Parts: sequence; C-alpha cells; structure tokens
Amino acid sequence: MNKGIILKILSEYAYVLFEEKLFECKATGKIRHSNKKPTTGDYVEFEIIDSQNFKGSLTNILERKNELYRPRISNIDQVVIITSLKDPLLNTYTLNKYLFFIESLNIKPLLAFTKVDLTNKDDDELIKAKLYKNLGYETYLINNMIETDKEWVAFLKSLESKTSVFTGQTGAGKSTTLNHIIPNLFERTQEISKTLNRGKHTTTKNELFIYKDALIGDTPGFSSFDYKEISAIDIALSMKFFKQVNCKFSDCLHINNTPGCKVIEAVEQKVFPEFIYNDYVKVQLEIEEQNRRRKY
Repeated sequence: MNKGIILKILSEYAYVLFEEKLFECKATGKIRHSNKKPTTGDYVEFEIIDSQNFKGSLTNILERKNELYRPRISNIDQVVIITSLKDPLLNTYTLNKYLFFIESLNIKPLLAFTKVDLTNKDDDELIKAKLYKNLGYETYLINNMIETDKEWVAFLKSLESKTSVFTGQTGAGKSTTLNHIIPNLFERTQEISKTLNRGKHTTTKNELFIYKDALIGDTPGFSSFDYKEISAIDIALSMKFFKQVNCKFSDCLHINNTPGCKVIEAVEQKVFPEFIYNDYVKVQLEIEEQNRRRKY
C-alpha cells in the first residue's frame, strides 16, 4: 500500500503527494462511511489506479497528531504567526490571541515580526517583540527587504523538515514573506490549478505548498476565535510561561488577584510582561462572556 500526504482537497478529490508526484484521489466507500473526513495534511494510504494520469483511490486515513479547524489542516509541526511592528502598528492583543489559541491546541507557535527596518532600537514595539524571545518563544525579527540578513537566514532554517502553517493579521506582511520563501507562489498556484483542469474553482484556503524538504500552509488568519471546544482552564494550563512557574493551585486561572498565585506574583515582580498578562485576562473574560451567552 502506498503512503502519502494530502496537500489539498478540491470538491471530492484529495491531491496526495507521493514520491514527488501529485495523485488525484477519491475516497473509497470505507472512508466515506466512517466518521473521518479527509483533510489537508492527512497522512493516507492509497492505491494507484492509473499511473499515467496520476489517479488513485484513498483507502485509509492515518491517525492525526493534531488538527486546526479554521482552516482545516492536520499534522502541523508549528504555526508561524506573522506580526508587523509598524504599518500597521504592533497589535499585541491579536498576536496574543493567536498565541494562546495555538498553545491550547498543543501546537508549537513560531513568532515572526516583520518590518523591523521601520523601527528604531528604542521603539516600544521592538522592545515588546524581544520580550517574547526572553520568555522562551522561538522568535525572529525579519526584514523582508534583506534576504541575506542573518535573522532571515535563521528563520528559513526554522522551516526545514517541518509542516508549518502561516497566519497573521491583514497587512502584517504574510504574503510578502511567503513570496520571498517561495517566489511567485500565488502565480504558480494558478498554474497548478489549470493543469488539474479545475479552472477558477481550484483556489482553496486549505493547501500545503512544497518548500525544499518542508511543507508550508497559507491561511487567511483564523477568521474567528471560537473557544467552544477550549475551556478557560485549557488556556491557563497550556501557556509556556505559566507551566514554567508551576502555580501551586492546579485549577488556577491566574486572574482576580488570587492570593499566592505564582503567575500574578511574576507579573507584580515584572518577571512576566504586564501587557501579555493583560491580554490574557481579556481573553479569559471573553471566554467567560461566551459561556454566559451560551446559557441563554
């Protein structure tokens, strides 16, 4: 049995990468009648039914290690959060919502701050960006105009041999960054669409692109932060720094000035950045409000 990975799904067809070739596959009855629906990023078993025209039939979906639902992509090694420091100005609340959400799914976040060339060394935005690195997050300060920059080279190396999903707010430089990594990415996508005879309807938001020995997924950003399947305690328990300080209260949400809470003490002692903590409290209040509305 052949094993490959689904790069994208269009209508009832899954496009499976196998030995550097893309096979157009339909699911067998066994898969169609199961509870599992093929999704981009799935490792699958399939039969080749027409080797000349690269046609196949999906027979099995292998177990997923993780999954994003908006967009639907599975088996992700890391989510690259693209955030601009200037133009538009750094928006820590949006960045931190991405960060908290991704960590709660037990997926590694990688932070890439763009437009560093528009900042001065004493700018508040640059200082805040560097604080994430101090907290242990893999962080890159990139200038998309200088590809020989050491930080840019290190950023590219961080993508090697991994499946990375890129996301970020509008205007942050995600498309520019992707085009520097994979030149003419979006034009090439249109060409691939034509060769697959799917016309203008081939565009998909859930697609993985080949980059050297790695795969890269482009997303429009999580259109909404829906915490229906994620509880307040999930967020509290998943944050990198919060796990490190090891609060003595196992069910502590680290808010409301809980006496003896190690996280609150870390904020008061300026060990943990107050602006990230304030964004965390806002997210917890948002979850609380969502739960309240759901009851009525």
